Amino acid sequence: MYCPKCFNSSLNFNTRGIIHVIINGKQMDSGRFLYNLDHLDDPQFLNDLKDKVEEFFKWYSQFQNQEVITTVELCTSDVVCENKCAIAIDQKFSILDVMVRKQTLIKILNDLSSKYGVKVELAR
Repeated sequence: MYCPKCFNSSLNFNTRGIIHVIINGKQMDSGRFLYNLDHLDDPQFLNDLKDKVEEFFKWYSQFQNQEVITTVELCTSDVVCENKCAIAIDQKFSILDVMVRKQTLIKILNDLSSKYGVKVELAR
């Protein structure tokens, strides 16, 4: 990935870190989970992701005036530049199609949309 400081292709995810789940700009207090790049193939990683998204759907389905879900962000600020650039902690980078395939996320969203009656209309 490109570093926002030095503009080189030198930005990498840390081996371990936190993934934030942000839906329609909203994040629950518990809307994050740990990752370990050494264990991305472990089914537990996808189970953790699904659990966090399901927690949001369960919470959101209780709202009286629900907006259609149009944006889902899976991001982390746990990155490091090979050139030792200082990256601001509040800067987040998408993990979509790097750690999680977009099609996998869409399937999870569609399954939970049906289960909880929450409309999902993502821009493609």
